[in-house]
Formats: sequence, structure tokens, C-alpha cells
Amino acid sequence: MRQVGFTDIELTQLVSAKQASDALTNIEQRAMELVASGDPVLREQALVLLHNNEYHLAKAGIMRPIDNLYEMMNSRTVDSVRQAEISARWLRLVFVILGLMLAMMLWQLKRRQLAILGAPVAELYSKIEALGNGDFTTDIVVPAGKDNTLLGWLSRTRHRLFLLDHTRMQVQQRLEHLAHYDPLTGLSNRVLLAEQLQSSMLNAVQGTSLLAVAFVDIDGFKAVNDRYGHALGDQVLQTLSKRLEAAVGINNIVARMSGDEFVFLLNRLSQIEDSLPWLQQALDSLAAPVSISGVTITLSASIGVSFYPQNADVAAEQLLRQADQAMYVAKQAGKNRFHLFDNEADQHTRVVLRSLNDIRDGLARQEFVLFYQPKVNMLTGECVGVEALVRWQHPEQGLMAPGQYLPLIEHHELGVQLGHWVISQAFRQYQIWQAQGVTTSISVNIAAFHLQQADFSQQLGAIFDTFPAVPPSMLELEIVETSALQDIAHVKQTMEACSAFGVTFSLDDFGTGYSSLSYLKRLPISTLKLDQSFVRDILTDADDLAILQGVSRLAEAFELATIAEGVETAAHMQKLLQIGYVFGQGYGIARPMPANAFVDWLSKWNM
Repeated sequence: MRQVGFTDIELTQLVSAKQASDALTNIEQRAMELVASGDPVLREQALVLLHNNEYHLAKAGIMRPIDNLYEMMNSRTVDSVRQAEISARWLRLVFVILGLMLAMMLWQLKRRQLAILGAPVAELYSKIEALGNGDFTTDIVVPAGKDNTLLGWLSRTRHRLFLLDHTRMQVQQRLEHLAHYDPLTGLSNRVLLAEQLQSSMLNAVQGTSLLAVAFVDIDGFKAVNDRYGHALGDQVLQTLSKRLEAAVGINNIVARMSGDEFVFLLNRLSQIEDSLPWLQQALDSLAAPVSISGVTITLSASIGVSFYPQNADVAAEQLLRQADQAMYVAKQAGKNRFHLFDNEADQHTRVVLRSLNDIRDGLARQEFVLFYQPKVNMLTGECVGVEALVRWQHPEQGLMAPGQYLPLIEHHELGVQLGHWVISQAFRQYQIWQAQGVTTSISVNIAAFHLQQADFSQQLGAIFDTFPAVPPSMLELEIVETSALQDIAHVKQTMEACSAFGVTFSLDDFGTGYSSLSYLKRLPISTLKLDQSFVRDILTDADDLAILQGVSRLAEAFELATIAEGVETAAHMQKLLQIGYVFGQGYGIARPMPANAFVDWLSKWNM
């Protein structure tokens, strides 16, 4: 019973009720036994037993502990309920307090979260989403005091991303600009020109107009770079490019191809003649003096022009090639001019370009050889030196004389390369002869274009260093007169630098080329070589004889030696000696010969 929650007192009451119930049961059991006997007297006794005071006391004895039990249970229940109510109140109070604490914690958490985030999560999410979508331009506003929050960090990150994106766009634009524009001059480059040329060709066809494609090469610009350096050369190019832009007008296109080469397009021409004023204007603008950093430089340009459309279908590259070939013709014709492309000139230019390629290949394949022609003292018979004459052992055409190829490269870089090769080969041959006991000076022809190279003396010094056993004084440079010396002051400086090594100079073919008397006055010349055209007919032509006599007196006045070319007979020698010429060279003395034949000739020579 204790297991079901009854207390000891309540159990005592239950025991008392059970005892009273047992006593009542005994009374009723006796009464039933009396009734069961069938005896009326006993029946009466049974009735008395069930109605007497003892019976009623017994019944009352049962109810009293039960009432007490009920009362005790009721009291206990009331106490339990009251205690439960008290507990419930305390629990409610605890729950309220816990709820308040939780609310406080949540409020503090939200407050702390807001202090860290700087804005509601939804707002932050939208801003992060915008950044993720690449929107770096929309500003993220940060309220005062929230710079150190996540919102502040997002704002700073957006700004950094904006700067990075802006920088990336600038770099991309710069790369695109570099891909299409020349970084030095800002002009269109070769890539953009190809697009512009295609567009101009299409417009010319659709608009039934004429397009002129002009290829420009600055004459002598390499000498500017060599003499003054690339920094000043770049400034010159910048100046010339601006002039060229101004000369051809804003409606036309100017591009830089490479180095000192430009191309400009003249659009919407009605006829070829419309291009001529533009071309002359371009030439004039490029020929005007350029003054930079105290240095004044005067240049010129050669321009070749092709036109579109033509009778035959031509591509953009072919138009440029035609203009380039026409430019070459202009340069060959004397520079500072323009030349309009035509088919006949195209064929000639192709032959020239093919010849230049053949010469370049011949140098690479070592097909060039030197022949040597002796120079003698016609009075004593002594061999005073040899002239190195270059020959081309062509694989198909055989041994070619200089006149067949030298004029093509006289103003070309190939002429410079060949000239350096001739000097080097002459030194190499002198070294061989020296080992054989033969020492004689060697004369080498040098073109004016080659001599005017800014680094000529340095290149010559490098050759001397290569052959330290060969004295530089054995070298005589014969300046070929087929072209004028453009910068006398620079040439004089170069010649003086070479003279410091011991090199001597002579003026070749005097009287037939571009030389003037100022050369004799200003340049360190030691010898005049009379062209064979004056010598050949002195026996029959009084004018030639007079010229030789005059030149002899001129050389004597300037204290210069003379040597006559074209000495073909003993009679020539005798006449030359009579008018004061001691040194001679020509077929009457010896023909040009291979190097290995000279020593044998020298041993047998007897005038």
C-alpha cells in the first residue's frame, strides 16, 4: 500500500477500518447462521444481532477510520495541490526569468551581430551577391562608426575591386591600343593599317573614288641614330610623324610600318592628279629642318605611291608592295621625291630586288673574291701597292665585274656589308703575303654611303683588332666619287679618326664624279687618282692632256700625290712621266689578278 502512495497513519486507519469490518462481518455471519437454523427464536436473535447497539457501533467503527482516511487523503491531496501550485509558481517564475535571460542574450547577440556585421544579414547578402555578379560601381554606404564592421570591409573590398577592375580595363585598353597603335608615334601600326586599308579599298569601290597608298622612307635616318643615338632619333621620328599627319590631313590615315618607314592613305580622290599636292606637301614637311636639344637635322624622304582600284584585281598586301617598290625607284632616282607605281617600273624593281637578294645570298655563300691590280712607280718600276677589286664568282653567270652589281648596292646596307668584307679580306690576304715575305700597301674602294656611316671608324678599328699583326698603315681607302658626301664635317671627323690609326685616303676617279675642290681643302686626302677616261686618249686628245696637266698642277698646289689609271701602253707611261705623273695603274702594267698570282707576278715584274 505504501507503494501506491499511502502514509503510515493512513495505513493505520485502513487497518482499523478493516478490523471493524471484520467484527461486523462476524456479527452478520452469526446472524446468518441463526437464520439458517430455521428456528424462529434463533431468527429473532439474528434480527436482534443485526439491530442492536453493538452492530451499529461496529458499522460506525468501519466508517470512522474510512472518514478519517478520506479526510487525511483529502488533506494530503490539498497539501500536494498547494505544493504543486507553489512549485508551479516557482517554475513559472524560473521560466519567466529564463525567458528574460534568453531574450537578453538574444538581444545582446543581435546587438553584437549587428556590431560585427554592420547591417542586417539580408542586406549584406544582397551586397555580396552584387559583388559576386561583378557590380563594383554601386557604392556601399557605411554609417558613421561602422567602418570596422563586415559592412565596412565589404565597402573597402568593393572599392579595391573597383580599382582592380578599373586598372584591368585600363590595361586591357592599353593592350588593345598597343596591338593597333605604334607606341612611339601614336600612329596606326601595321596591324591596324591592314584593317584600315581593307576598309579604304571597300569605300573606294563602293564610292567609285580613287585610293592612294603612299609608302614613305626617311632618307639617311640610320645615320641620325648612329651619330646622335636612338633617344634623339626617336624624338626626330615623333616630330616627323606629327608633320606627316598634319601634311596629309585629318581625313586621311597615317601609319608607321617599322623604323623610319611610314604609310599614308589618301581617300576619296577623283583622279591620280589629286594626290600630287598631298604628296608634295608630305615631302616638304619631312624635308624641313628638325631642331632637338640644340641639334638641327635636315632629312628628306622618298615616297612611292600605288593606286586602287586598278585594271587588275589586287590585294591589300600587293598595293603596299607596289608602293614599296615605287619608293625604291624614288630613292634610286636621287631621294627627296615621290614616284608613282607603274608596271614597267615594277618589273625593273623586281629585277633589282631579285639582284639584291642574289647579292645577299652570294655574301652568305662566300661567292665574292678579291683580285689585285698592282700600282707602280713608272719612273723606277717599283711596285708601290695593289688595289683590291671585288669580283663575284656567280654560280650561274660566272665571274662578274663590279659594274654589274656594285651600282645596285652603293646606297644600300648590302654595300656596307660588302665593304667591310673587302677590308677584312684585304687584311687577311696581307697577313698571308706577310708570311711569304711580301709587304705592300693595299687600296680598297669605299663608297661615300659607306664612309658616312656613323660607326665607320669603330668598325674599322674592330677589323684592326682582329688582325693585330697587320699594320693599319698598309691600308689606303679610295673614296669612290659616284655620289656626293652629304655631311662633310662628319666625313672629315671620320677620316681623321681613321688617319689616327695610320690609314691614308685617296680620291678615286677624280674629275668624273661628285667631288668638288672643297674636298681637297677640307678632307685629309693624300692622293688623287685620275680616271682612265682622261688617260686613255692623252696621246691623241689635247683636251685630255690639258686636263691632266691642270690636275697635276692642282695636286702640286695642295701637296697631293697623283696616280693615273688606264695606263695601257709604254707610250702612255712616257707621256704621263713627261707631264709630271710618276705613279700609274692599268692593263699596260698588269691586269687584276687572283691573290695567289700576285707574288709570282711581283717576282717576275720588270718594266
